Amino acid sequence: VANRLGLLSDTAATQRFEKVFGSMERVHQEHGFFPNFFPADLSSIPTDGVMIISDYNIYPAGLIVARQVWPQYAERIGAYLDSIEWDRLYDKATDRVVAGYDLAAERAAFTGLWLASDARCAVTMMVGAGAVPPTVWDGMIRGPMESNQGTVLQPGFGFGGTYIAGITGLFLPEHDTEAVGTTVGNLGWFQYQFSLRRGFPLWGWSNCYIVGRDYTAGGSIPEWNVSPHSLAMLLQYYPRHVTAALQKMERLGGSVPPAGYEGKAWGLRGCYDMERNIWGGKYLQLEQGMMFLGLANFLHDGIVRKLFTSDPLIRKGLELSEPHIKHDPKLSERWAERDSQPIDQTPLRMSAPRASTIDKVTSLDLSTMTVHQPKLLKVAHEDGTALLRVRDGGDWGHLVFGLPTKGLDIRGLDRVEFEIDSIQGNSPEPGFLHFTLADKFGQSRAGYLKLDAESTHYSVPARDIYGFLLDDDTLAYINISLNRRPPFRPSVRFHPSEFSLRLKAVRVVTKE
Repeated sequence: VANRLGLLSDTAATQRFEKVFGSMERVHQEHGFFPNFFPADLSSIPTDGVMIISDYNIYPAGLIVARQVWPQYAERIGAYLDSIEWDRLYDKATDRVVAGYDLAAERAAFTGLWLASDARCAVTMMVGAGAVPPTVWDGMIRGPMESNQGTVLQPGFGFGGTYIAGITGLFLPEHDTEAVGTTVGNLGWFQYQFSLRRGFPLWGWSNCYIVGRDYTAGGSIPEWNVSPHSLAMLLQYYPRHVTAALQKMERLGGSVPPAGYEGKAWGLRGCYDMERNIWGGKYLQLEQGMMFLGLANFLHDGIVRKLFTSDPLIRKGLELSEPHIKHDPKLSERWAERDSQPIDQTPLRMSAPRASTIDKVTSLDLSTMTVHQPKLLKVAHEDGTALLRVRDGGDWGHLVFGLPTKGLDIRGLDRVEFEIDSIQGNSPEPGFLHFTLADKFGQSRAGYLKLDAESTHYSVPARDIYGFLLDDDTLAYINISLNRRPPFRPSVRFHPSEFSLRLKAVRVVTKE
C-alpha cells in the first residue's frame, strides 16, 4: 500500500516484501498452516502447536493485496494460497467453520467461530476457494448484547476491543452491514460515550502494549490505557470525532520521538496512560499496520479495500456470500448523525481524584457461593466464611467458584479486597487468585493477586483491574479461580491432592 501511494520506491518496497515473504516460505507448514508462534530468526521452527484462524488469516489477506500491487509475485503467492486446505476448518455435520487447527493432532482445535471476530477475511477466502459453502455465514456465532448504544455481537470487548471486530473492515466493505457494521459502530460510540462519563481526555481501546507493563492480551485493557490504532479502525464511522481525538493525541506529545530518535519524523506512538500522562515506549508492528491502513483507506478512497476486493478469489467469495450478508443503508445515516453531534471539549489531562471522596464498601454474601467443579472442590459455610477444600487429587485445571452480586453498581470502582485465612496444602506454593467482575453478558474486568501463606488481607486497586463491561457498570457476578501463574503466562495446572483455603470476606469498594 505504501508503494502504491508513492511513500516507498518500487525497489525499497519489493526488497522488504521479499525478505518477509521469502522467510515465510521457509517456515514449515502443515496443510498450508503454521503455528501461531515461532522465532523471528527462524532458528527453531515448530512443526506442532495450534493455528488460530483469527491470527493467521491476516497473513494470506496481506498476500492478496500484494499480488494486486506486484504482478511479478502473483505465481508464488498463488501457489501458497492454493496450498491452504481451508476445508480442514469446516465441520460438515454442523455446517460451521471452526476457530483453529491442531497441527500435531491434525484436527479442529475449537468449535464454532464468532461472526464479529477478526476472521472474516478467512471465511471470504474459504467461500471463494470453494472449500466451504456460503451458508457457513449463517452458522457463525452471534450472541447479541444490548448495550446503551445499541446491539453489539460477541465477543464485544472480549479478546481485543475495537481490534477484534474492526480489523477485517480494513479489507472488506462492512460499515453498513447489519451484523458486523452495527457491532463496530456501536462499540466505537460506546467507547466515546464511556470516555465522557469517566471524564477521560481521550478514547479508543484495543489490544496493545500497556504503558510501563506488558501486552494487554485477550482484551484485558485498562480503562486508563488508550491506543491510536483503535481510532483508525473507526474513521469510516466517525471521521470528525476520530480526527479530533487523533489531533488531541498529537497535542499531548504522541508523535514526539522516544529517547535516541530525537529529530526524526515520528507517527503516533502505541499507547497512552491518561492517568499519568505518559506515552508508552513499545508497540506491535500489527498496531502500526492497522493505524497505517486505516489512515490510507480514509485519505485515499478506500485503497486497501479496493485492492483486496479486486482479487478474483475475494470477488468470488463476496459474490457467493452476498445472500448471507445483509446491508442496511440506514446504518451510514446513523453513523453520520452521531458524528455530526458537537465534539465534547474534554480536559486535555485528567483531573486528580478528589481527596474528600467517601468509600462505599459492599461485602458480598459468601453463603451464595457456587462451585464450578463440585466433584473436585467442595465448600463449607461457617460463621459467614467459606472453607474451600479439594476433594481428591488429579490433573485438572483451575479451581473456579463464583459469587452473584445482585446488580451491584461499580461506577467509581476503587478496589476489590479479599480476606483469606488458613491456606493449607501440599502444593509447592499457594499460587495466584484470579478474579473477574462480569456483567450479565459475561463482559468482564479482570484482576489477580499472589497468595501468601503469611498474609490475610489483599487489596487490588482499580488501576490493576483490566477490561470493560457493556451493561453500564452493573456487576452481575464475580468469578474467582486459583492458578499457579498470573494471567496470560504459560499455563500450569493447579492440582494439589490436598488443599484448603478459608475465604473470610470479599469486598467491592467504590468512591462516592
